[in-house]
Amino acid sequence: MAARLLGPRALTAALALLALVALLSWGLSPYARFLHHEYEPASAGGQAVAIAFFLTGWLLMCTAMMLPTTTALVHAFDRMTQARPLAERARLRLLLIAGFLAVWVVVGYLFRALDVLIHATVDAVGWLGAHAGIVAAVTLAIAGAYQFAPIKQRCLTACRSPRALLTGGWSGARPVADALRIGVAYGRSCVGCCWALMLVMFGLGMSNPALMLGLAALMTAERFAPTRLRLGEAAGMVLLGASAIVAVGTLT
Repeated sequence: MAARLLGPRALTAALALLALVALLSWGLSPYARFLHHEYEPASAGGQAVAIAFFLTGWLLMCTAMMLPTTTALVHAFDRMTQARPLAERARLRLLLIAGFLAVWVVVGYLFRALDVLIHATVDAVGWLGAHAGIVAAVTLAIAGAYQFAPIKQRCLTACRSPRALLTGGWSGARPVADALRIGVAYGRSCVGCCWALMLVMFGLGMSNPALMLGLAALMTAERFAPTRLRLGEAAGMVLLGASAIVAVGTLT
């Protein structure tokens, strides 16, 4: 029997499941504190280690949540490279996925930097310190409003139909660079449609399995469900409603 590559759906599901198991195991271990962006050691060396641990956890979370959304991309990429040797195709696949996830690692680093700035602002402004729930309410409001933004819809369209990214990014002369470039380009489109939902995940707890699975299901459904269902807009209304509830609860 000829050797075959694992199918795109099976590959992304397997990697996502492994990442989820690793993340949950980490969250139940004595080292769970390293997953949280609130963990801030005093020393510079300790902070560097904390950032490295956080980004590792963030990478696992993005693999678990975002990788299943790349099934269409991996499938189309497989068809485009099917004439190449099996070992090369497997390697190019991994490079494609690595490029995609690298974009999300950068986003995680930026989120953490933003979090440091927000904590400094809360510490400096007494009213915010006394009403910390406002930060969560604003985060939910941003995510809810972004669900209706035209740029989100454009990026979502690009994620649903990656053909243009593949034809524009693949020359065949430099397959390693091409695979990485396509992965990065798809990652940028994915960030464009999902960054606000991932901000909710970042702000409300990376170690919350229910929230992680719920947002992952939403982001996957947005790509594959019929557009007439308008799942994104429905989620936006829910997020805006949750923001209002949190704000009222904080201020009363």
